[in-house]
Amino acid sequence: MSLSTLYAFLAHDVLGNVLATFLIAGTAYTVKKLRTGVRKRNDQTHDTSQ
Repeated sequence: MSLSTLYAFLAHDVLGNVLATFLIAGTAYTVKKLRTGVRKRNDQTHDTSQ
């Protein structure tokens, strides 16, 4: 394996995996924050059916 082949492997595969990890973690964090915000907003609403 030449140095350029090793660099190409690391640049594409490892960098791609790192970016995918950050993308998934960021998406999960955003969804969690949105769900928490919606849940808090729904808890503050008053029940007018009584």
